Amino acid sequence: MTLIFEKLRKQYGSHVAIDDVSTRFEPGLIHGIIGPNGAGKSTLINMTAGSYIVSGGEISLDSKVLSGLKKYQIANAGVARTYQNIRLFDQMTVLENLEVCFYPSQIGQVWGEIFWPPFAQKRLRMRREVCMELLSFFDLQHHADAEAGSLPYGRQRMLEIARALVMNPRVLLLDEPAAGLNHHETAELTARLATLRSPDRIVIVVEHDMDLVMSVCDRIVVMHHGKLLFQGTPAEVQASSDVQLAYLGTGNDIDDIKTAAQNRRAQLGIRTRRRS
Repeated sequence: MTLIFEKLRKQYGSHVAIDDVSTRFEPGLIHGIIGPNGAGKSTLINMTAGSYIVSGGEISLDSKVLSGLKKYQIANAGVARTYQNIRLFDQMTVLENLEVCFYPSQIGQVWGEIFWPPFAQKRLRMRREVCMELLSFFDLQHHADAEAGSLPYGRQRMLEIARALVMNPRVLLLDEPAAGLNHHETAELTARLATLRSPDRIVIVVEHDMDLVMSVCDRIVVMHHGKLLFQGTPAEVQASSDVQLAYLGTGNDIDDIKTAAQNRRAQLGIRTRRRS
């Protein structure tokens, strides 16, 4: 099982957001996608999940072409995701947010549950067991009956990841899962993500928190201006001069910025305060 991007392209009018990106993601690993703002990270996730239409190239999972399929078809193929902005069912309970994930796959059994109570009870127990196991993993079991919207922000983040795991996806796409978390919550998330490695699952994390990425990811794809800049292990990424240049600029770039700032201050008549 391999998720493959082949000469992937996304274009909005004359603007090219993703340009000729080819790479592959293997199971058993946690893959990171990093890059400056506007590099195209979330666009890759949105195309993989079917939220954005692919302009060119192909996305395939285990030889099955995903690009061009509807979102529900991609989900049925085993792809699950979270979002930058949390999208829970706020008025439903924490448990119900997970249980609802079963219904698309079990809709054909509705009549059986209606007319055969023992079957309905068996299916309900099965769903509850799976959901409560996930809630326990994310330390949410004590909030099962609470409305999802009443949870603290960090707990909502955990709930969204738990919901994405309900159907045991083959591909798990996490779009900035640490966004808005404090230091303690990020450390907790990092520890839990590390346990999601499975020989039957591909995990892809888009994230700005470099400490999280470098500590939990096995392979990292670096995007810059919609292009694939570099890919490798965390150590290889950290050692890459191309990555350092894209993120930090050169010494001359920094000097030029300082000079431009000083000239702007002079034009505006702003005096630099000296420290005593």
